[in-house]
Amino acid sequence: MSVIKWFKPKAVVVVSSLLTAGTILFPHQLHAQLPSMSEPPWTGFFSGYQQRDYEFGINNEGVMELYLMTKKKERVGHTRTIKIYPQVLIENDQGKRFYRSLNEDEGFATEIKPSLEHKEVKFTGETKGGVKLEINVKYDRSEIILDGKVLDKGDIKDPKVYFSYKVKVPAMYTSTYKDEDKAKSRMRKDKVRFIRAKDGKRVTLKSYEEVDVLAEENAKDGVRELEVDMDGQEGKKLIFGSLDEKSTLIFTNRPADKKGKLWEGYEVLWLREMGDASAKPFVIEVK
Repeated sequence: MSVIKWFKPKAVVVVSSLLTAGTILFPHQLHAQLPSMSEPPWTGFFSGYQQRDYEFGINNEGVMELYLMTKKKERVGHTRTIKIYPQVLIENDQGKRFYRSLNEDEGFATEIKPSLEHKEVKFTGETKGGVKLEINVKYDRSEIILDGKVLDKGDIKDPKVYFSYKVKVPAMYTSTYKDEDKAKSRMRKDKVRFIRAKDGKRVTLKSYEEVDVLAEENAKDGVRELEVDMDGQEGKKLIFGSLDEKSTLIFTNRPADKKGKLWEGYEVLWLREMGDASAKPFVIEVK
């Protein structure tokens, strides 16, 4: 993943096996849900990964959860859990987009057993209408490397079909900070920084100011890399990018069509069009 110049440089190892086809074979039999662990706190999770700064899990419905760790080595509260959804994005002739999420209780397949020892996992899942998706996740210390593709577009007749990961980042502070003075005092050092995809310009936004992320001067045409540094993240930085310098991420408010304060939440979207082998994997880094 590329690094904006104000970041400390960090080498990224690209592991070619992530994209190598045929390394894991899938059984023909489909399962209601992914197999899962039974011991807390990983009950109901197919895969888990534990690091000093974060924990990451894939539950038995294919939804991914990222937990930042406190100084006491505990997960942050449930309200600050970051969720990542594998899904299909459909674009019609008029450019309008629709989403379909994985079915919660059918259509999954994998030969991998549930574990906290995975280095890489691969499974398939289905959405409504018989759309089949392949999901790949690799764990690499401070990074989660996410990849995937549409295997079968099922009943979709629209011209453009994409595999996507949607990251939903919730409010990183409590409602106490609805007060403007308290918010400015607590969040004065927070920074939301990104490289604009259309011209490579570096943009910095404040977490407590109301902004329209999709405005022309901000991220209307997407970003190449996004770094979010908030005090409410337990001293951790979240970096969203890809394994090349060309891939574009979509960065929006929550909801996307309204102005908002970024501490109250935002979304990041990574896309790969069906049949496109050039798009590089999505990377989420915690540092």
